[in-house]
Amino acid sequence: MEDTLYICNEIVEYLIPQKEPEEGKRWSYSFVYYLEDLRNIYWLYEKNDIDSIPDLYRKCKDLSLKSWNGKAWNQRNLLELVNALKNFGLLSIERNEVCQRGLFKETSFEAPISEDDKKVFVEIYKTYFRFREFHNLFTNTESLIYYIQGGRFTNRFLLTKAPPYRIVGISEEHSDMMRFWDVFIKWGQSLDMLKKYPLKPFNISTDTKVKGLSIAYLCHAMPKDFSVFAYIKAEMQGSYFYIPDVIYTIITAKGYSVEDILKKIIEESVKKSNIFRAQSTSAIFINEKETFLFPKIGNTYITHLLKL
Repeated sequence: MEDTLYICNEIVEYLIPQKEPEEGKRWSYSFVYYLEDLRNIYWLYEKNDIDSIPDLYRKCKDLSLKSWNGKAWNQRNLLELVNALKNFGLLSIERNEVCQRGLFKETSFEAPISEDDKKVFVEIYKTYFRFREFHNLFTNTESLIYYIQGGRFTNRFLLTKAPPYRIVGISEEHSDMMRFWDVFIKWGQSLDMLKKYPLKPFNISTDTKVKGLSIAYLCHAMPKDFSVFAYIKAEMQGSYFYIPDVIYTIITAKGYSVEDILKKIIEESVKKSNIFRAQSTSAIFINEKETFLFPKIGNTYITHLLKL
């Protein structure tokens, strides 16, 4: 499948972000990508009497506490985390005290986020108004295409799957909102609620120059009885199927992860070889950035399925 999105002449509707609260704290965009950092700083406030950012910084140094991506702490990035804890209602605005103790199961600073920890963040992800502004884009669809048009950050969202396309944009004056999309995507992936993939490996392009053309969709668990082979027979025409085409059709219709679809194709290619025959190719013919779309049986990549 090769598809071009003809978007050059489509009208763009612009999102208008909610205003900052008139009372109470401001600075409502929190650019925090790692949930583990939020949990760890929450623990420090829960266990210690910390009255300032310099005090927090000293405590991190005393404990040799590192950020989750390994970068050195400074007072600016700690302030970002504290502001996020206040935005999300985990730390009081005025007194820098935890609003509810014991939210995260106590293990260690080095431990990844647990399933119980995720429940706290899922609730924040669903309810915090800056996240909800992007959740609203999925109101009438479970997948959307997004890209960068003439800027540095994501600023266009394609909400319909067929023309005439409905395109929603973010204007340059709202660059904070553009940047926050990356936080929204990162949290969604970390919480297993969203999946996102670049569209170039699916041979999907646009009729005008854009950057970062990708798809994001609400992720659903694949039922154990789901059959890729049965889906192809029922929903796709032809007898010879390119696997990235199969994957794209399923993720936009069902919201399953690429990883689960690949596992199912491998399983059915072995157990149901009388229905579809797996067609292989050498790895040298597959672009390294596209290998995530092809199942691998032994040392061989499978690129096509032939209906028997």
